Amino acid sequence: MLRKQKGAYSPHSSPVNRNRAMKKNVIIGVCIAVILVSSVSIFSFSMVSAPVVKVKAEVVTGTEGNPVVRIVKVEQSTVHPLKAPRGHSTAAFPSVDAIAFLNLRMSCYWASAPYTGDGTYEFVIGFLKGVKPKRGDMIRIYVKVCDASGKTLASNYKDMIWK
Repeated sequence: MLRKQKGAYSPHSSPVNRNRAMKKNVIIGVCIAVILVSSVSIFSFSMVSAPVVKVKAEVVTGTEGNPVVRIVKVEQSTVHPLKAPRGHSTAAFPSVDAIAFLNLRMSCYWASAPYTGDGTYEFVIGFLKGVKPKRGDMIRIYVKVCDASGKTLASNYKDMIWK
């Protein structure tokens, strides 16, 4: 005669045993979910932040009808690595583009926004993978306005020292 293992489920077991087995499975599932969520949270909070440059530029129409770029604000910042820009912008022309040069070398992704005329344009410029500015490095921020064919209509730049 075969003996039934303790705690094993069979269609002929009593409702009490089935309820115990279901509760046990639910508790095990919840424990596994808590462990997974905890490990993901710990991993994401322990990641080092990514450096970025935040840029605010104004575009106004000049006396001859051409746009004029004025860089209002440039600041260094950091963001969570998953929120850092990881590629060049894909805005179509006409556009306002911003790029940063680390020690006069292109080491960043460019950022773009559709050119809609006069107004304030804000950008977050991320550095290429593996590039991290050091204290004292020079960052040159270059902002330009391009027409529908990609021709530069106006540009300006501003230098800053990474702190």
